[in-house]
Amino acid sequence: MTERPEGGYYAVIPAEVRYDKGLKPNAKLLYGELTSLCNKSGYCWATNEYFAELYGLSTSTISRLISQLEAKGYIRCEMAATSKGSERRIYAGA
Repeated sequence: MTERPEGGYYAVIPAEVRYDKGLKPNAKLLYGELTSLCNKSGYCWATNEYFAELYGLSTSTISRLISQLEAKGYIRCEMAATSKGSERRIYAGA
């Protein structure tokens, strides 16, 4: 099972995102999860597989939702070098 963050992590979904009629409801929920994970280290480190297991969706659906949030300017995705290669980092409120 997917390990979930413990402690005082909370989701923030600003009105601009909540009331955006062009966003799918799951994209809004995913935005909340992204902001929650960003509270821990300033960016979201989670993979599409993590979100897919967490919400019972396919990884391709998660990919589309992330792309939708990025296209709307609500998040920004970057690749960062790590000791194991690279990882995607997602920043909320871009």
